[in-house]
Amino acid sequence: MSNVELIAAFEADAIAPASFSHENHVRVAWGLAREYGETDGLERMIIGVKAMAVRAGKPDAYHATITRAWFDLIATIEDLDAAPELLDKSILKRFYSADLLAEGRKRWIEPDLHPLQFPLPAIAADPADASR
Repeated sequence: MSNVELIAAFEADAIAPASFSHENHVRVAWGLAREYGETDGLERMIIGVKAMAVRAGKPDAYHATITRAWFDLIATIEDLDAAPELLDKSILKRFYSADLLAEGRKRWIEPDLHPLQFPLPAIAADPADASR
């Protein structure tokens, strides 16, 4: 499915939640940012993700900070094919501590480790490893 078709299906709420992969999330966010700009694109992403969560029977699955953080990162990329690291679902660990990210389900929270930007910051060492 092309990006145009994927975005149209997303906005029509016509994608089965089980088939909406992380890669599709990334492609939709990038396409919405390009088509509508960052503000309107983010609003459309939020509406679509919330609707998909409801259809999946998980209305509480929506996470405000995760959705916006991913969108903000993706929106900065000019060429999506040149940023394969966006397919790594663990990227937000480079920007947020686990406790802070957990607090951001209902509202946007700024990152506490690094600003959301490319190039990505290095992967932080696990503090437990330092004691070994």
